[in-house]
Amino acid sequence: MTVVEDDGKASRRLRVVAAVLVGAAVLLILSAVGHSASAPPAVAPAPSPGPGSGCERLPYRAAVRQVGAAIVFPEVSYAIDRTGDRPRIDLSGSYRGDLPEERRIAVITRPDPASYDSSPGHRPGDGHYYYQRELRVDREARCWSAVSFGGVYSGSAGLAWQVYFALVPADFGVTSVSARNHVDEGVLASLEILASFTVQT
Repeated sequence: MTVVEDDGKASRRLRVVAAVLVGAAVLLILSAVGHSASAPPAVAPAPSPGPGSGCERLPYRAAVRQVGAAIVFPEVSYAIDRTGDRPRIDLSGSYRGDLPEERRIAVITRPDPASYDSSPGHRPGDGHYYYQRELRVDREARCWSAVSFGGVYSGSAGLAWQVYFALVPADFGVTSVSARNHVDEGVLASLEILASFTVQT
C-alpha cells in the first residue's frame, strides 16, 4: 500500500508541474504577441535630397529652353531689383551633368530688339550680345550661386533680356570679349549654348 500511495503522489506532482510549465509557456507566448502588436511599425528612412535640392531659390522661376544635353538646368530662378533706372537681375539655380575642370559656364545676355525701355524715347533693345560673368558653380551640391547683372545704360528698365548659358574656355572673358563686354555674333556661334531663357524687366 505504501508504494502505491507514493506512486500516486508522484504522479499528481508531475501533473501539477506540467500544468505550471504549460501555463508559463502560454503566458510567455501571449506576452510576446502583445509586445509585437504594440511595438511601432518600422519606418523607412526618408530619402536623401537629390542633387540641387538645397540650392537657393529666388522669387520667380524662369522658363528655361534647354539647348545642350551635356549640362542640364532643371531650375533657374531670378529676382529683379527695380530701385534704380538700371534694374539689377539676380539669378540662381541648379544643374545636372559634369562640368570639365578647364571649362566655365558664361552668362551672355541680349536686350531683345522687340522690347522697349522706359526712357522718354522708349528705345528698343540694341540686340547686341553682352558677356556678364561666369556662373559660380558648387560642384558637390550641383548648384550655381546668384549671378547679378544690370542694364547696360540708364533708363533700360522695361527691356526684355534674353539670357544664354554657354560653355566656354576658362580664359573666355579675357580673349573673346571686347572692352565694352560685347560678344561678336561669330564668336557666339562658335560656342556651345547650353540653355536660354528671357527675363522681362
